[in-house]
Amino acid sequence: MPVSDHRQLQCWQLGDSLRAKVIALCEHRRVANDFRFCDGFRAAAGSVCRNISEGFARYHSSDIVQFFGYALASLAETEDYVVECRTRGVIDDATLDQLLDLCGHTRATTLNFMKPHLQKARRSRRSRTKRSST
Repeated sequence: MPVSDHRQLQCWQLGDSLRAKVIALCEHRRVANDFRFCDGFRAAAGSVCRNISEGFARYHSSDIVQFFGYALASLAETEDYVVECRTRGVIDDATLDQLLDLCGHTRATTLNFMKPHLQKARRSRRSRTKRSST
């Protein structure tokens, strides 16, 4: 059955799970009053989902690739915040590993969805280049 809503995408669901965990982490007493840290952390995690949903709504492979690329960049930023949470003593090593695993799984499913669109966008670019050079 074809996917008709971005919330059906596994990469969005994993990103949403990560976003929920980030929101919960920002309630921890060690960082709750560090508004700059928590605002950036929540924004990065939320951007993963928002860019996946926006890319999915674009319907053109080149746009999907562009927005899913933004989502992957936000995911990398979120991972860095996760590592900083360990440095700040907000999470232990086991939680760090779980969150990094969730980030990795989110990345893999995002890339998996993005891959055929990337190939299609490259083919389209090559055919436009060939037409303009003849």
